[in-house]
Amino acid sequence: MMIKTILVIVGLVVAICSANRVAYSNINVPMVEDNVRALSASIWSPVDELLEGAVSNGTFPGCVALVGNKKGILYSSAVGSYTYGIPPVYHPPGIDNPPMALDTLFDMASCSKVTAATTAIAQFYQRGELNLDSPITDFFGPEFGVNGKAGITVRNCLLHNSGFFPDPNPFWNTQEFGCPATSQYYPPMEFTCQNQIYNSILNQTLQNPIGSTYVYSDLNFMTLMYVAGQLSYENKYTTSQDLVPGCDNGGPEAYQCHYEAYVNKYVFGGLGLKSTSYLPSANDAVFCAPTVNDTTYMHTTIQGVVSDGNAYAMGGVSGHAGVFSNSLDMWTFMYNIMFAQPDSSYLNSTTVKYFTTEYNHTQSSRALGWNTNDPTVFDQGWGLACGTLSPTTWMHLGYTGTMLCGDPERELIVILLTNRVYPDPSNEKILSVRKPFSTLVQKIFDSYFPH
Repeated sequence: MMIKTILVIVGLVVAICSANRVAYSNINVPMVEDNVRALSASIWSPVDELLEGAVSNGTFPGCVALVGNKKGILYSSAVGSYTYGIPPVYHPPGIDNPPMALDTLFDMASCSKVTAATTAIAQFYQRGELNLDSPITDFFGPEFGVNGKAGITVRNCLLHNSGFFPDPNPFWNTQEFGCPATSQYYPPMEFTCQNQIYNSILNQTLQNPIGSTYVYSDLNFMTLMYVAGQLSYENKYTTSQDLVPGCDNGGPEAYQCHYEAYVNKYVFGGLGLKSTSYLPSANDAVFCAPTVNDTTYMHTTIQGVVSDGNAYAMGGVSGHAGVFSNSLDMWTFMYNIMFAQPDSSYLNSTTVKYFTTEYNHTQSSRALGWNTNDPTVFDQGWGLACGTLSPTTWMHLGYTGTMLCGDPERELIVILLTNRVYPDPSNEKILSVRKPFSTLVQKIFDSYFPH
């Protein structure tokens, strides 16, 4: 009995110490610079016109844009509606096609890689709990090393030079892969394929030698999800009580569940983000911009659940996709990254600088997790999506039509959230909108807000 009591006390002490190691951000995020928007509305009218034109020409049904600096939000606008006129699956009573709003929730797609997975990895790194040059086999075991993968490190995954192919083949939401849910015409989003997907990652083959070549791959961040989840579990940041019901089916694949719990508590929770999460509730679906009209797998217009097929087959939680958020929460997130303090235990300024600085100019424009807006590298930071913002701008894009840009030279934050994949993801008109939008913002900012 005495031994059991001692063990309980030790467990409580460890849990308390773990909680104390993770602090919440104490940065005061200003929402609106005093009187700025009212006094300067006319100077931003060209941006309004550009976005309204993009809605008119079918680039996307609607969007939300937000621009700000250290003093606060300088410009924000919600343009268009959820759809091109067809009522979405979920909408408020009496409002067949809701207008976009600053609090509309968007499927962030690959922006999940930085808003969730990269931030979690950076926090473990900052606390000295993770060496970025640790081989992935330290977490998955030697089984991961098959097919030449033994030398892949956490850093390789962050830089997308691990050698992985861009995606698993076959995709996990296909009949060929055979997740249990795919046998149903309306496949449920559940965690019944956890073990099969985990083993799929273990058995992946490589496209290139490790470290040799930049290839943007979702597999890198699927892998990092398990790394972060295992670190959370082993360092006692999360317990079984924190996990999404039905997620933990036993085995190392359950680190997926600890990853979601960690991100929810310490990445989103650490900033008090009330509307950012994996797995938005059924009640929140009405606030979510619809995405793809999926006629081959989900057989519905997707709304309120992740549109990425692999992430859906994973139960809606992954390091590469699955986060939902809105413009105001993304403003808070970006502000805390941009203006991180030297002593911040969320992410300090040294860690932020390290993760947002281009790492290997000869290989790609990538930073660690983040991309950059460097025009002198072959991929030009996704074709200079952040326009004429500085080359050191750290940024990321999401397949659904989301974009985050942080220009450290101007201390300027630019956010553009759209549902450009509705109803057909083959619509790529946004490729001719992102860069002009960002460039226009830069020109207006430099003209009227000298820094």
